[in-house]
Amino acid sequence: MDIIIIIIIAVGILQLPLLVDVIRNLFPRLNIERITQDYASYLLFSLVVTVYSGFMYLFFSAYLYVKAENPYATINGWIHIFLASYFCIVSFFHYTYASFHDPGTAPLATLGSHTDYPVCTKCDRIKVGATRHCKVCQRCICMMDHHCPFTVNCVGLNNFYYFVSFLGYAWLGMSFAIYMTFTAFMGCMIGQTSYRNALPASICFNLGKNAIVLVPIVTLWLALGTLLAFQITCLLCNVSTLDFSLLFRQTKSLRKMWYQFRNMEFLQENSRMQVLYFSRRNYFWQHFLPLPIQDLPCCY
Repeated sequence: MDIIIIIIIAVGILQLPLLVDVIRNLFPRLNIERITQDYASYLLFSLVVTVYSGFMYLFFSAYLYVKAENPYATINGWIHIFLASYFCIVSFFHYTYASFHDPGTAPLATLGSHTDYPVCTKCDRIKVGATRHCKVCQRCICMMDHHCPFTVNCVGLNNFYYFVSFLGYAWLGMSFAIYMTFTAFMGCMIGQTSYRNALPASICFNLGKNAIVLVPIVTLWLALGTLLAFQITCLLCNVSTLDFSLLFRQTKSLRKMWYQFRNMEFLQENSRMQVLYFSRRNYFWQHFLPLPIQDLPCCY
């Protein structure tokens, strides 16, 4: 696959969520949020599948041979194959669930089983705990963190785990990709002799201009790392993305977050870190496998 195609696809992925927001802002009185979201989610997912496929094609067709000249006959080669496949499968699994799994939609008040709770006037669903109404999804989400334009879905009680896990594994995958592509980039594109001599004789010819793939990889690595660091910071301070945004706009101060971090509220049983992440697995080793978690009811 030509690297130019990958770059165009990547740019398209980055622009699609912005396009949805522009359409929504241009036509605020039209009920197009749900329609654009439904179409955008499947289109974005298709583009992500294409990008994953493109990167794996480049890995198996060229970059694998940079680290192991005879990869299928050596332990070193199989280690690289395992790591590339593992990061691809696990990150894609969590992205899929973050995109399509129900984030924790609050039950309808008309069901009659939650009459003691206040009711949202916009969607007729109960409001309990950290439930918030999403103006894009037009529904209340339990422990809503934010509406993510890059998964085209809300992030809440039952898919926050998948969202953060995707960020973590995708960032690790991009770190591995940098390790795989750096030598070829420096040797084939920059032309540094020391790196060029470390490469197999025909690798630069086989890669061609695809050796520049390091550039979009580093871009994704930085973006994912920034998002992951922000989410970890919010968890440590026991606030959601929406809480952070509101706190920052209203008070221009992070003292409240610092107070919550200093008192280690994230270690408490009912903290966001415990409820949304660590308590969702029975055993620690399960965090490393592409396995679904059990959903929690809104009034857990």
